[in-house]
Order: sequence, then C-alpha cells, then structure tokens
Amino acid sequence: MPDLLEQLADHEVPPVPVRFDAELHQRVNRGLLGASLAELVLRAIPFAALHLAGAVWGLVRFTLTGRYGHERRDDKAM
Repeated sequence: MPDLLEQLADHEVPPVPVRFDAELHQRVNRGLLGASLAELVLRAIPFAALHLAGAVWGLVRFTLTGRYGHERRDDKAM
C-alpha cells in the first residue's frame, strides 16, 4: 500500500480562483461586523444604559432629598 502523501503528490492541484481572496475577506468581514453589532446591541448598550440610569437616579434623588448615597439623618447628628 503506497503512502498517502505520495499519492497526493501525484495529483495536480487546481489554481486558486481569481477572486478567492476578495470573496474570503468579504465573508469574514460580514461575519465580524455582524458579531460586533450583536455584541454592541445585546451587551454594551444595555450595560452603559444601566449605569447611566443609576447615575441619573442618583442625581434625581440628590436633587429631591439633598442627600447623597445611603447615609441617614441620624449619622449626621453624631
């Protein structure tokens, strides 16, 4: 039984298609763009919106009560 690599060496390899690189880059770039947009929409924007909402809520609470954070009035008297 001849070696597999010797058998493959006897076969002629067809040339690479002319637009192979361009088509490959387009497919990879589309996939990367889709994955990046999905991560932005599903992870980054909600994360930033949640933290922004916490900051805005702190601003509103400070504006209405005049207190910052979780301190109580009893703590100020001491």
